Amino acid sequence: MHRYRYAVAIFAALLLFPPARLCAEVNSDPYIPSILIVEDDREADELERQGVIIWHRRADMALALVPRDLPGLSRLKGRGFNARGRRAVPALDIAKTYYGADRILSGSALPGPYTGKGVVVGFCDSGFDPNHIAFRGADGRSRVRRLVYYDEPAGIRKVMDSPDEIASWTTDNADMFHGTHVANIIAGGYSGNAYSGMAPDAEIVAATSRLYDAGILSACEDIVDYARSVGKPAVINLSLGSYNGPHDGSSLFCRYLDLIGEEAIVCIAAGNEADDSHSYIMDFSEEAHSWRARLHSRDGSQFSMYGMTDVWSRDRRPVGVRVLVYDLSNGTCVYESPAVSGPEEGVLTLSSDADHELARYIDGEIRVHGYVSSLNGRWVTEVEYDFRSPEPEPSYVDYPRARYELGLEFSAEPGVHMDVNSDGQYSLLRVWPGYEYPGNDMSVSDIATGRNVVCVGMYNNRSSVPVWSGGERQVNAEPLTVNVGSGYGTLTDGRVLPHTVAPGGFIVSASNSYYPEAHPGRMPIINAVAEVDGRKYYWDTDAGTSMSTPFVAGTLAAWLEADPTLTAGRVLDILETTNTRDYPDAGNPRHGRGWFCPYDGLVEVLAGTGVSAGSADAALPAILISGDSALIMNLSSDTMTVSVYSSAGSEVMKVQVSGPSGRVDLSGFPRGVYVMTVVRQSGDPVVSKFMR
Repeated sequence: MHRYRYAVAIFAALLLFPPARLCAEVNSDPYIPSILIVEDDREADELERQGVIIWHRRADMALALVPRDLPGLSRLKGRGFNARGRRAVPALDIAKTYYGADRILSGSALPGPYTGKGVVVGFCDSGFDPNHIAFRGADGRSRVRRLVYYDEPAGIRKVMDSPDEIASWTTDNADMFHGTHVANIIAGGYSGNAYSGMAPDAEIVAATSRLYDAGILSACEDIVDYARSVGKPAVINLSLGSYNGPHDGSSLFCRYLDLIGEEAIVCIAAGNEADDSHSYIMDFSEEAHSWRARLHSRDGSQFSMYGMTDVWSRDRRPVGVRVLVYDLSNGTCVYESPAVSGPEEGVLTLSSDADHELARYIDGEIRVHGYVSSLNGRWVTEVEYDFRSPEPEPSYVDYPRARYELGLEFSAEPGVHMDVNSDGQYSLLRVWPGYEYPGNDMSVSDIATGRNVVCVGMYNNRSSVPVWSGGERQVNAEPLTVNVGSGYGTLTDGRVLPHTVAPGGFIVSASNSYYPEAHPGRMPIINAVAEVDGRKYYWDTDAGTSMSTPFVAGTLAAWLEADPTLTAGRVLDILETTNTRDYPDAGNPRHGRGWFCPYDGLVEVLAGTGVSAGSADAALPAILISGDSALIMNLSSDTMTVSVYSSAGSEVMKVQVSGPSGRVDLSGFPRGVYVMTVVRQSGDPVVSKFMR
């Protein structure tokens, strides 16, 4: 995954909610997945009489499928509040050594092991293989108790509750392994290698979908419904992300998810775009009355642009938006549109068919819509674009780029605050000459900003991964440093996210068995293969907050085993109390509220139930042998004595290492079997056998 983005070219945050295509095109899907405002049963009945399918309702919100050909679609009840057509884009052996996570599973200095027994864990994702051996129980059947398959635009919801139904299912998507990877981190239980998950005895409810908002939230309802039916607490994992939105928890998605959070603990990814410039925060003044930025396509070429950028004021005062075209050849602005500036709601549609000046530079359409959101009383202007700019810039030969680039100009009266975000998946913000660079200060996923969810960031936990055919593959991550892509932000109400940061770069976990078979080119970097009863199973590597989030979710299942009455609010309090803040680069905002300490958190949970637990040494060093060196990671940062012994028992090396990590050179050792011991000034030694 390039620069820690989601698995197989998705937000390994999965990126949520691209805008609907603006240009006219044939769409065979019969339904538009939506969240509608529905005040009462009478309104719900009327919608259903018109052909609307309502899957679930909470408070005044309905998860609905609206027929695409419904007459009067634009006047449909709730349309003004509708999150229409928004869609998500979708190695544990080392991660479990940090901050005592493995000691939860072993029960070290605890009343016993905590493995998620008696707890339901669920998720909504894509690319899930329910019959992977990682999810096989002692009876030989899948531990997946309920599997729900969604195809929202097609109006399909298939619920599989029986073992035979689940056993007969293959996968929802052979071109992805993200869902299997995530599920194993939460609850994988295979003991044949070191890549099992954090809650290996939990019951699993899995939902797969095309990741529209209505499908994701309906999946959460499925998980809650099953947990309620068996009388067990639940944890929900959402390794999904979205960057457009108010970032204050007021969206319909956040509101609905907060209600889900009253019945289950919801863990949601912070996002992976904090190393890209797709956001900007500004307070307008007499001196700074406008700001400009260019828009770039994800591939950097700008020949085809598709996506959305939105700007939110902090109150009802408008932020004006003007569409620009930038000529890369001579560095000038060659086109300026009228501005959508309020205070009344305004819509501006620019089309190359109708605007002959614009047609000189692009072919397509741009829509600008400014209004006061009824959900939070804040002014928002949304800019959606879908166009092509075919003329190349002659000076870019090796990396072709379009000559003409779309730009946006934002302006407002002094004292107005604005938050700007591009979608981060299809389009990014880039500097306009003479103006400040866009940044990433609001890079946290918008759907992770609710008040009743746990938002999770990631730190790097390994620099290399094993390859099943032998040797190691370098993954270019410095262990025990916060990942540069991990999303973060300080919200308009002062909340700092993420709530916690956990290992996510890189993680070895189970892979959809059908993925490497459909993509044989992946086989050279597969991490492990097991053949059981004539079927092959695979383990693969990925990185992102998509991986750190299930690490936390699985651990919280162990916490729930210790105290089934835990609420989301109590979990957030425990995180605030037990997160460690002893890490390098302490001023980096990507650290959010601190790093996750699984063991200390469980001790705090047990204390709340009146159970006294010991204090295991959660900071024992970890040894990673890779090629010609050993990386020693030491969370306590005290001085370590590293000794290497030959198979005959003689000491062949003795060095001292201090600080949070250090490398030991092994290149001079002849072939053979060795034992490395790491002894600190305090605490038990760590021993590892390795072969040269």
